[in-house]
Amino acid sequence: MTSTSSIDYTIQALHRALEVLEAFISTDRSALSVTDISERLGLNKSRVFRILYTFEQHHFVEQDPVSKQYHLGLQLMVLSEAVRRGLDLVAIADPIMDELVEQSGETIHLNVLDDCQAICVAKRESKYSVRLHAEIGKAMPLYAGGASKVLLAYLPVEEQNQILLVKDLVPITDRTITDPEQLEEALARIRRDGYAVSIGELDPGAHSVAAPIRDKTDRVMAAISIAGPSHRFSDDKIQLFSRLVCRAALQISRQLGYCS
Repeated sequence: MTSTSSIDYTIQALHRALEVLEAFISTDRSALSVTDISERLGLNKSRVFRILYTFEQHHFVEQDPVSKQYHLGLQLMVLSEAVRRGLDLVAIADPIMDELVEQSGETIHLNVLDDCQAICVAKRESKYSVRLHAEIGKAMPLYAGGASKVLLAYLPVEEQNQILLVKDLVPITDRTITDPEQLEEALARIRRDGYAVSIGELDPGAHSVAAPIRDKTDRVMAAISIAGPSHRFSDDKIQLFSRLVCRAALQISRQLGYCS
């Protein structure tokens, strides 16, 4: 008898189609041509065109009539909102993030761990014209940035080592910590203090302060951060923001069933 664990249930045509869709996520460009995607994925142009044409019928992609390039369609926003509504974390965090952006005046990020990356799943924009912009769905490396380092700090040791010792710690700015020993010290400090401070690690001239969000099993499942330009993050403000973000993280954690 064949074991179900040895059966491949993958639908290859669907797999290829999703790879085409993911090609838009893995680039900084807002639009891609058939040739761009064909070269990226090693698929023939005819197949890429048919996949894009099908996605276009369902409004997952749209084609610019002039450039003939494709960009992601509005239907993905509808799906994104459906996913967002389904996340208990986001629903619980929403009013607390509203309060936190009013208290701090700075941009608020809510991040979760996904495949060794930190993903922004909710945001609140600062009222200031000069501010740090947030982007839903943006992926960030775990070794750089306040929220990212919080998620890394509370991972099991063996998972931390996969990132510290196996993956290349590529500098994003000249303030990014790329030495594994220094990063371990920073993670230990986060666990000791209960929050993280990031100074220019992801963006030059940007600060962030982040704290862990725990679920009912005491697992750190997310991180919330206050982020903005460095000139508004004086030592006094960092102390204030650390108290605010830790309080917000605890409020969310308790509503998720965490007992402090």
